[in-house]
Amino acid sequence: MSRVVLLDPWCDVAEVERACAGLAISVEQLQRVPVAPDVVALVAGPDYAIGPTELRGLPALRIVAAPSTGFNHLDCAAIAAAGVWATNVTGYCDDEVADHAFAMAIDLLRGVTLHDATVRAGAWDPMIAFPRRIAGSALGIVGFGRIGRAMARRGLALEMEVSAYDAHVPPPAISAERVEPRDSLAALMAGADVVSLHVALDPSTRHLIDAAALAALRPGSFLVNCARAGLIDWDALGAALRSGHLGGVALDVLPAEPPLPDEPALRWPRTILNPHAAWASEASVRLPYQRAAEAVAAVLRGEMPPRDVIAEPRQ
Repeated sequence: MSRVVLLDPWCDVAEVERACAGLAISVEQLQRVPVAPDVVALVAGPDYAIGPTELRGLPALRIVAAPSTGFNHLDCAAIAAAGVWATNVTGYCDDEVADHAFAMAIDLLRGVTLHDATVRAGAWDPMIAFPRRIAGSALGIVGFGRIGRAMARRGLALEMEVSAYDAHVPPPAISAERVEPRDSLAALMAGADVVSLHVALDPSTRHLIDAAALAALRPGSFLVNCARAGLIDWDALGAALRSGHLGGVALDVLPAEPPLPDEPALRWPRTILNPHAAWASEASVRLPYQRAAEAVAAVLRGEMPPRDVIAEPRQ
């Protein structure tokens, strides 16, 4: 009997078994990538890299399903070259991420969490993180895809001045959403009170927010990242916070998760940290695993995955 292996602690064996009803397979959870001739499908969470080395140990593999929007852990070129499908899951938590990023932006502008920390430390001084009026504040959005657009709608609803920069979205498409397009990242950073990141991580966006980008910010402005930690040059971010040029940062993503004891962000000033929680809600917890199970079942029945193909077999 062929095996389907789940490399994700959130994925439910019974969910995959229901999707694959009628197929001669067994489903099991493992905590490492197997080396096995009978594994035909993987549901691979972001902590499990799948590349040439792993593929060599899985000669019968037919699909790798990532139960997430991000798929940096998958070598899609190697997967396609091995004759294997790969899928991800898009759109399942757009509102959750936009809600979380917007909550973080408002928190920074009003100083809610930073004031809480100072009161608990014995201070009683609103000037430490002096609150700003939300209406009229300038919200800058980097990346104008589904989540970036959802973020813009939230800002407009609270009468913020919303601008966006996206190298792949034409300015008229941004203007059509009642958002001011910016022609460069530096222009967006220079005009914003708070900037929120909503782009995918790839070689072109790694360390997109570097020392030059941070220097372009208005002094005392804020940064929110609920996307990927690799979008930011960590050393430059720490320096901007320590100098006071960056007024504060809210991060839902870190280079190592959970953070190691020597993680610099744990000691940075004016920093809000969350445990990669932006995606989560009761509705969003199950949906990515349902879709991953549907993709696995389709391929094992000899069909194409129903959606979100990121690698197609080349042999």
